[in-house]
Amino acid sequence: MMEQERVLTGERLEETVPVSPVKKRKRPFRREWLWCYLAVGLPFFGFVFFNAAPIVISFASMFCDANTYDFGSMQWNGFANFVEFFHDGKFLHTLGITFWLTCAQFVSLAIAIVVAALLNAERVRGSKVLKVIYFIPYICSGVAIAVMWSIIFERQGVLNQLLGTEFTWLNDSAHPQFLTWAIFVVILWPAPGYGIIMYTAALKGVDTALYEAAELDGANAFHKFWNITLPMIAPMTYFLVLAGVTSGFATFDQATILAPVSWTGTAGPEDAGLTVQYYIYYEMTEFGNMGYASVIQWAMMIITLIPCTIIMKLRKRAEENIG
Repeated sequence: MMEQERVLTGERLEETVPVSPVKKRKRPFRREWLWCYLAVGLPFFGFVFFNAAPIVISFASMFCDANTYDFGSMQWNGFANFVEFFHDGKFLHTLGITFWLTCAQFVSLAIAIVVAALLNAERVRGSKVLKVIYFIPYICSGVAIAVMWSIIFERQGVLNQLLGTEFTWLNDSAHPQFLTWAIFVVILWPAPGYGIIMYTAALKGVDTALYEAAELDGANAFHKFWNITLPMIAPMTYFLVLAGVTSGFATFDQATILAPVSWTGTAGPEDAGLTVQYYIYYEMTEFGNMGYASVIQWAMMIITLIPCTIIMKLRKRAEENIG
């Protein structure tokens, strides 16, 4: 039995009765909760089915040989896919093409910041209309834009008509770099639209008092832009660089439209249009090599993660400097 506690109060002792714990009442189930669970559960099961399960399958297939879409044919092969990966010169070629095409994103940011600075200047009429015009290419379908430019780059296309030439821009075996440059242009053309809108919003948040103080110190326009504008919009710049890196490393649509794989198994002359994502798709669909395609995809994830981590840390530091 539980001993009774005694509490000293003044000169007499009082017996205290042990207090039994209060039982919590269970709340009755309400019918509307079912809809809440359903609303939360559908996205969860969608994530498991469309994201989590493919990730697990992709990871497991790296160590297996398997036919495309036939998971029952998966057989352990040790690390054969990894050995093939480290001896695959074609992957290094596609990685170089991908890195070069990613540079189009950085060129677009340079264009975006210049255009945004000009639109943010005083006494610019029609700036809102210009923003809409610049943004329209960005919201257009990437496939539609690639098809449009493929027609422009044809032998009898608009570009050759303007230059008075008959170059085969997309299939010139003597100049395979023409194809890479063509994809570069297709990526670059719509890209600045998003950056212009984001930079315009960031420039609006710069304190004008800083510019006035700089003018009193004799700073010219370049000094104000370099020492005030760029540091103040640095977080936005790092955000756009991050978006550009992830978008550039995932280049696929433009390459597949301008450099369709021919009967010889190459994406344009000397595989000049073969990006990493295109290579993964080709290995998976044409050769049915799901295991090796998974190895390349996971390797690309690690390669992408490295610069993205650095950029996020720099962005955090820029935000701290402003604060």
